[in-house]
Amino acid sequence: MGSALVSMGVAMVLLAGCFTGQRPSFESTEPLPTATGNADIDAVLERLDSVSDSVFTADYSILTKMGNVTSTATVVQARPDRRSITINDVRFLYDDAAVATCDLTTGECEATINDARVSNVSIGHEFYGQSFAQRLRVDASRRVAEPTGYTITQADQQALCVDVPVTGGTVSYCALESGALARYDGADLFIEMTSYSDTVDETKFATS
Repeated sequence: MGSALVSMGVAMVLLAGCFTGQRPSFESTEPLPTATGNADIDAVLERLDSVSDSVFTADYSILTKMGNVTSTATVVQARPDRRSITINDVRFLYDDAAVATCDLTTGECEATINDARVSNVSIGHEFYGQSFAQRLRVDASRRVAEPTGYTITQADQQALCVDVPVTGGTVSYCALESGALARYDGADLFIEMTSYSDTVDETKFATS
């Protein structure tokens, strides 16, 4: 990757070559669902829903339990319309009016956000905020007992958590004050943040 990162100017030239088309919105055009009515769940939801306002770089370890497959991910958010999400060797890029999904091995990009590239991991590129807020709302509607709220330290950051009992077990969600998902433990996945910084790693906007 070093040769591709001579300067951000070079990276932007590379991006310009593969970005076309309209950029999908970071947030759903539909209004956010109303609060669940449970204070512990709603406190974590409030954080996950607010992630687009934060600036950070976060690394994750992801275990896909079916097949016992381990993956890595890095999320860099400079602002809502400038983000980089890397899952294994696939990078999803948002830069103002342009988007791309890039294979970091080949350097090839397509001018769309294509979550099918990481379907083997069983997550989408919005896993660190929006998509897991949606998961938590679904689990809240399926809960079979009262949730439990608590705090943990994850990646040297304090995270607010909630355990939601559902049929077949308990699902755990944790989020930082910035809104970034800090930890998730469910029947399908175990995700944990391994490092966090409130600065932007510009190297993660390269396409190879």
